[in-house]
Amino acid sequence: MNDEAEIIETVVEGVRVVRVTGEFDADEADAVTAALAAPRDGAALATVVDLREVTFADSSLLHALLTARQDHATAGLPFVLMAVSPLVRRLLDLTDTARVFTTAPDLTSALDLVREEIISRRG
Repeated sequence: MNDEAEIIETVVEGVRVVRVTGEFDADEADAVTAALAAPRDGAALATVVDLREVTFADSSLLHALLTARQDHATAGLPFVLMAVSPLVRRLLDLTDTARVFTTAPDLTSALDLVREEIISRRG
């Protein structure tokens, strides 16, 4: 597995999926924060963040995730963390922030959660 930080964005069923891989610290803070910002152009209904291949994360990644969560909430868009790596799970647990995120084990589950949230907001 490559430890170089990488952020790859795709769209699946109208949902932006951001895959975050490698090591994330203060050097990548601006890039990951920008990549996780809520979409403003209406091109995506939500954001799912794939964290399965994060090999190092410090408070910079945590801050970017918290900022993105708040940004999406303000915009009225779902924000789901998917396949949270054990390392990121530990970071969330140690900082008592795991409870503020919606999480899913895989993309199918994440898309289901997004659909449910969109329906509940409409009705």
